[in-house]
Amino acid sequence: MDSTDYRTLIDPSTTHAGLYSQAGVYAKGDGVQFRSAEGDRSHPKFFHEAVRISDGAYLLMTELSPTDDRSQVQVVDGDDWLHIQFRFRGAGYEHVGERHVVETPERSCIVSRYPDGSVINRKIECADVWKYACLYLCPSAFANLLDIDETVLPESSSWMAKRRSGEFRYQTLPISPMMMAPLSDIFACEFRGPARRTFMRAKSLEILATLTHALDSADMSRSEKELRLNHSDFSKLAAARTFMMDDLEQPLSLASLARKVGLNRTKLAQGFKATYGDSVHAYWRDLRLNHARELLKSGQVSVTEAAFSVGYSDISAFTRAFHNKFGLRPKAFKPSTSNMK
Repeated sequence: MDSTDYRTLIDPSTTHAGLYSQAGVYAKGDGVQFRSAEGDRSHPKFFHEAVRISDGAYLLMTELSPTDDRSQVQVVDGDDWLHIQFRFRGAGYEHVGERHVVETPERSCIVSRYPDGSVINRKIECADVWKYACLYLCPSAFANLLDIDETVLPESSSWMAKRRSGEFRYQTLPISPMMMAPLSDIFACEFRGPARRTFMRAKSLEILATLTHALDSADMSRSEKELRLNHSDFSKLAAARTFMMDDLEQPLSLASLARKVGLNRTKLAQGFKATYGDSVHAYWRDLRLNHARELLKSGQVSVTEAAFSVGYSDISAFTRAFHNKFGLRPKAFKPSTSNMK
């Protein structure tokens, strides 16, 4: 069983999977990165990175091909700590003390506040790939990074900034397209040295800002959801989201999606926005554009191919929507020929 100690997260003398931290990625004291070559079943791929984004705040990224389940114990000492985890691949659960069990499903953001003295037993179930990013930070660092006094934060996020609470608290959210954009950027970053830490810090601020917005949106709509949506409705909304994520090429209409999941159009439209913070159309558009951006960044497709792969038959409409979303034309995200050599 592994253990987590905040004080050794960026210690370059430690090893992960038998690997030493790569030289030149970060200045000493700023971060560490461990990376193996593409591997086979007996030597799986491994990537892990940790960077100090401010005093009492760290960003971690991990992607690997596990061979079995993994258990980890963590003891919170000296202060309350926040753990904001974005799980793309690989599900599991946490036992916090003897009273709380927290599921950590794929495609989810789990925000936890561990009181000083907490003992967390964490388990991740074996899968083809584990991929996740985490922000570890103490409550004062959360408020300082956002440069917002805790007294002006809405209740939906002020519990993350209070000095000491003495209580365990958590909330689970879907990873929205708005969150996915900066998360994709940190995994794709090619900077080295001081500029890399600056980039990671900037993206961490963007992640925290989108998170507080998502928490506030969820809080404002909670009473409406409780009145209008039952458990079956939530399951059907989740199914609608899965349909959208799995079929980006085909045209989407609210009526056809409502028929597929067994909801009327009004309940689907209102329930989806209340649950995921965006209209069905806006959420689907962002999913398509984010996927197109990742295809372009891979260097494997042309702008036209990227547009067709996410259901745009009109290249001008695709370019216009892409520019409105990212502030750049699609071709700006294609790797240059020199970078591909």
